[in-house]
Amino acid sequence: MAEEAIVSAQGLRHRYRGVLALDGIAIRIAPGSFTAVLGPNGAGKSTLAQVLGGVLAPTEGSIRWSGVPARARSLVPYGICLVPEGRRLFGELSIAENLVVAGYGAGLRGEALHIRVAHVAQTLPESLRDSMQARLAMSLSGGERQLVALSRALMCDPRLVILDEPSMGLAPLMVDKVYDTLTELQAKGVAVVVVEQIATHAVDHADQLFLLSRGRVVYSGAPTEQTVADAIKSSYVGAAS
Repeated sequence: MAEEAIVSAQGLRHRYRGVLALDGIAIRIAPGSFTAVLGPNGAGKSTLAQVLGGVLAPTEGSIRWSGVPARARSLVPYGICLVPEGRRLFGELSIAENLVVAGYGAGLRGEALHIRVAHVAQTLPESLRDSMQARLAMSLSGGERQLVALSRALMCDPRLVILDEPSMGLAPLMVDKVYDTLTELQAKGVAVVVVEQIATHAVDHADQLFLLSRGRVVYSGAPTEQTVADAIKSSYVGAAS
C-alpha cells in the first residue's frame, strides 16, 4: 500500500479577476520526495506554490493535506512550510531573531524554542552561525537570505518544504549551497518542492517533475527522460546552462 501523500490535489483551478492562473492541476507529493515544478513566467507556478502551501484557497478543485480536506490556513500543524519568492525576512531583525519569530509562529516557547534555534542553526554556513546575534537580515546577500529563509521554515520541523524560485538572483555558488541543503533535508525524510523557472539544479535533484504552461500541466513524470529534457530546452524554461 502506497504511503499517504503529504499533499494531494485534483482539478485545481484558480482565477484572478477572471484570468485563469491554474487550469485543472492534479499533483501528489509523497513523503521524502523531491519535486520540481518548472515553467516560464506566467505559467502559474507561484500560484500553485501558494495553493499547496495553504496561503491561497483555489477557486475550484480539491486539496488534502496529510489526508485531511482543508481550506487555506496555517499548515504548520501538518508540517508544511512555504518559503515564498523574495525570502521576506524581517530586515531589521537579526538572523537569530528571525528564527525566534518563526519558532513563536510554530508554537515553541522557552527551552524548546532555544533548543530548536540551536538545532536549525546547524543548517547555516559557519559564517552565518557565528554572526547570528549581530547580523541583521537586511545586511545579508541574496544567497545568505535564501539560506536563512530556509532555516526559518525549518523552525516548524516540517515534513514538507515548498520553495518558490529559490535560485532567483543568486550566484551559482550560492545556488549550489541552497540545493545542497535541500538534498540534506530530503536525506532526513523531508519532502521538498522547488518552483523554478531555470531548470538546471531542479532537474538534477528532483525525482518528480511537473512542467507547467498557461496554468496546465504539460508533462509530469521522471525528470531524466530525453523527452522532458527536450521540452525544457526548447519550449519552457530555456536551455540549462
